[in-house]
Amino acid sequence: MILEYPRPLVWDWLKDFGAEGYQPFPWQAEHIHSRSENRIIAACGRRAGKSTAIVAEAWRELTQPPDVVAGVEHQPLVYIIAPNYELTMRVWEPFVKSCISDPTSSNAPILSELVTSYNKERRLIELKTGARIQAKSADNEVSLQGDRVTAAIIDEAHDVADSARNEFMPALTDAKGRLIAIGVPQSNNWFRSYWERGQSTLHEDNDYYSFSVPTTANPTIDASVVEEARLEYPEIEFRQRFLAEWAESEGKVFKNVDDCFNGKLQSWQKGKHYLMGLDVAKQHDYTVAYVIDIKDMSIVASDRFNGLSYTALGPRIASLYQEYKCQTIHLDATGVGEAVKDILVDEGCHVTNFKFTNQSKAQLVSTLVAEVEHKRVHFPYDDEQLRRELKLFEGKVMAGGTIHYSAPPGYFDDCVMAAGLTVMLAKQRQPRKINMNNKYLTFNNTNKRRFLTGVA
Repeated sequence: MILEYPRPLVWDWLKDFGAEGYQPFPWQAEHIHSRSENRIIAACGRRAGKSTAIVAEAWRELTQPPDVVAGVEHQPLVYIIAPNYELTMRVWEPFVKSCISDPTSSNAPILSELVTSYNKERRLIELKTGARIQAKSADNEVSLQGDRVTAAIIDEAHDVADSARNEFMPALTDAKGRLIAIGVPQSNNWFRSYWERGQSTLHEDNDYYSFSVPTTANPTIDASVVEEARLEYPEIEFRQRFLAEWAESEGKVFKNVDDCFNGKLQSWQKGKHYLMGLDVAKQHDYTVAYVIDIKDMSIVASDRFNGLSYTALGPRIASLYQEYKCQTIHLDATGVGEAVKDILVDEGCHVTNFKFTNQSKAQLVSTLVAEVEHKRVHFPYDDEQLRRELKLFEGKVMAGGTIHYSAPPGYFDDCVMAAGLTVMLAKQRQPRKINMNNKYLTFNNTNKRRFLTGVA
């Protein structure tokens, strides 16, 4: 339900947002500040303006009148929560700046007059009214427990685990407090289920309200920036991160696979620049090396084998490296890769390390997906092993929105990883190309589903 209320005076004092204080974007005013529901669930594109909305709404919640229960007055207690400390500070620091004096500056924020104490270690601010606000990190789940929390504002909610939600929701429920959860539409956790409840017409879901806003709902973002991102990201990630769509990521990862198998193996050519990507065998896997022509983004040489000792592997890979006068070898340097790196260096090869983590692997796969999807990479037409691995490669969405990438059980993904290492570094070493298209995003409202949609 839309709530008509006068503009909070405290917003006029948020001078960091402009001479006239905080002036909400249309979507912020309509979908966050003007709603009466106790559960506000926002799926936002990157840089849509969610952080400024969080700071402003936190101040509005802090300046609400106290609740009186059994004759006892309870002042507001607001939590600002994000998945980890670093992400929490991205929101907490702008809030602190709005009301805590900078020791190096002679100009104190107007709102500092409302503050009675600031505990930097506990990330806790108390106002003269007795209202309090505290920053919390969801990776310390026990710390999310509280007594009569009147508002919890969650940033990057798609990455907050269900178990963390279970810790702060009881205190919020006890106080009949508000939950404002903002994130990217890419999870199968509580954030997704709450968003779906906000779209429901069932009576039991009346206190839930959800909506989606793309990046260009921020009027300061030029549409050309979004169009550039369209060329850089895989389709699903682009739709999630910039159009704020719940695009499903389950199942097969790569599209247009066959269209990229239009190249052929080639010998070294003068004037060409090459580099190598190398995925080293672990146990029963294969060692795979690819050499790429950096300018043309074409795989021109490859090697795939298993059963060799690492001391025998070194000279074999070094021979291919030297044949093509490669600039470097982009190597998985985790585990056994560290020892192989030392062997290759001794053979006279230059090595660029890549450390595999869940996050870095997702980035590597995302880069390869985008290049394949946009047909910007060329594989040898007869590399059937790589073709098969790309078609079978899977992504599974885990709780919290992270995606686990792998080959199906019983299959290999060594060629995919080697191709990813090769393509990622080759892309980084190319001159940056920007393609600007004149496309604009428009507003569209249909029934209860609230989307700000774009030209796809």
